[in-house]
Amino acid sequence: MSTSTTNNNSASIKNDDPESGSDSSGRQYASIAEMWNAQGVGAYTPRSQIQQVWYDKATDWYEENCPATVDGVLGGFASISEIDLKGSHAFLQELQQQQQQPTLDWTLGAGCECGAGIGRVTKGLLLPLGVTQVDLVESSSRLLCESPEYIGEEGAANCKFYCSGLQDWTPPSGRYYTIIWIQWVLIYLTDDDVICFLNRCADSLLPNGKGVIVVKENTTGDGETFVVDNDDVSVCRSLPYWLKLIEKAGLKVVYQKMQTDFPPDIFPVPMLALTKQ
Repeated sequence: MSTSTTNNNSASIKNDDPESGSDSSGRQYASIAEMWNAQGVGAYTPRSQIQQVWYDKATDWYEENCPATVDGVLGGFASISEIDLKGSHAFLQELQQQQQQPTLDWTLGAGCECGAGIGRVTKGLLLPLGVTQVDLVESSSRLLCESPEYIGEEGAANCKFYCSGLQDWTPPSGRYYTIIWIQWVLIYLTDDDVICFLNRCADSLLPNGKGVIVVKENTTGDGETFVVDNDDVSVCRSLPYWLKLIEKAGLKVVYQKMQTDFPPDIFPVPMLALTKQ
């Protein structure tokens, strides 16, 4: 999880170009395309190269820097976990009350926590909501192996565990979700993989408005379209940038709200409830 707003090198960088941004070393980019090309992940880059220069680098960083604890998966910000979960729960309660989503019942279908780590959201949000079965998707086998003990025997008995990066994962055939929770993980995906992954998730929702995808991710807060973290290999995007990717995935936002009460050194975090267009 990338949490800090910007480092000292990039905090002062400004550009009026609506697609401009920077990285954690202070380099400025004039466009989204320039940034991705600089990362070695351009429009025509072979898949094998994308895996090597982008996803493998992120995996290596997390294996070295992410203990299998709440503090580890939250990048040293364990103190915000309770605030985060309370905000998420309130958001879902408000979503159920919206006229656009009168049929949401968390007990109807399965739930899914994407980028699950040790199952913090499964334990603290999805199972307490009454979701009867939860699929946890996590790229680190080390973290995923710790999740049953963290969740607890009773809760883990209602879970299935999938060791896979989201860029490679497809929901199981015949599995339909009432809620797919995606938090602090899409920042590690390329734009194309964000779009393709969200599209696959949309196809696995319960029909007739009975299923929803929730995206809860960092956004840039200083006018930039993106900020690249060169250490953990992630891209913090602006809210308009996220919304553009969501639209390209064939999804629409039916409710949104900002998470409040986070410390000031954390990126702004909106919560977006999505359904098919």
